[in-house]
Amino acid sequence: MVAAPPTEPSPIELTSGIDAFYLSGFGTIPSGLLDYLDVARSRAIEHGTPVDADLGGYPVRVLGSPWQMYRYCVQHELARFGFTLSDALPAVRVQPTAMALHALGPETTVLWVRNVLDAVGADVQLQVARLDLHSDWQGFWIEAEERQNFVGYANRRALYEIDDELSGLNIGARGGAVYARLYDKTREVEQTGHDWWPELWGNQFDPERPVLRIEFEFSRDGLREFGVSSPEDAFEQVGPLWAYATGSWLSLRVPTGDDTRSRWPVDPRWQSVQRSAMAGAALPAKRIRAGEKAGSLRKLMPALVGFLSGSAVHLGTSNVIDTFDALLPHIDVFERLTGVSFPERVDEKRRRT
Repeated sequence: MVAAPPTEPSPIELTSGIDAFYLSGFGTIPSGLLDYLDVARSRAIEHGTPVDADLGGYPVRVLGSPWQMYRYCVQHELARFGFTLSDALPAVRVQPTAMALHALGPETTVLWVRNVLDAVGADVQLQVARLDLHSDWQGFWIEAEERQNFVGYANRRALYEIDDELSGLNIGARGGAVYARLYDKTREVEQTGHDWWPELWGNQFDPERPVLRIEFEFSRDGLREFGVSSPEDAFEQVGPLWAYATGSWLSLRVPTGDDTRSRWPVDPRWQSVQRSAMAGAALPAKRIRAGEKAGSLRKLMPALVGFLSGSAVHLGTSNVIDTFDALLPHIDVFERLTGVSFPERVDEKRRRT
């Protein structure tokens, strides 16, 4: 009896979700904050290095250089903030770090960003400027010659190789409504030193095999087509966005004799991608929030404790109760300055969640 040839293992999805989340804040920011940042920026230019500063009670670093068109660039380990005086731009731009998105989760990260902006007196409404969705796979790899088997709306492809091995394939035009990247995530982890990824991939990760990252970048124009404006809109539309990207916009096919490539059958490996965990995230606001409400306070603890301990240093207190008591007069002053009471802020945050 002749043994059957070995079969390739079925593709395994290690993780998926939001990998980049650029936010724009439309509204106004206090002139006092801009004056404070201007002084810090001048010091950074003078010393040739970012300077330590405070943003809403959080320790940050202010850069001497702008962030693209934003004059004031402020860095925290959870996000980069850009502030501007220009009326032609959103008042604030925010780019959460990958660490924040994957450690805290996108929803808690947005809550933290809003808390920071509230703390500095910024009266802004957040909108999504860019959203990247990703899915990481083992047991699924793209060979260079397979680039011809992709069918979709984009006909522009860029192939990247290292030592004659495929390292990446980009499809579409950067800045277009949708842009796709497929690349060797394990190689990138080695190059960037982001060694925490294997922990996120979990026990299914096989260190002897490469991980294929499949990523779709949605610009503001692409998001607008799905009615995505606010962060909450994005959370609601994760499933439909992934279904569109891997179904209509791009798909990997198995070539046949048919001259019409769109009639080629979808590659079984790509069918697995279409069934990503994100494809079932059509109701994330109900699913994720139901599951995360119990853990949201736990996720906020590092930032909350960091804020309180930093406040204790300035207030001269040593324990939690004394720190809370010492903060009350400052909160009262802040309420009078902003015209918004603490209960009103709580009600607003409840409406957002």
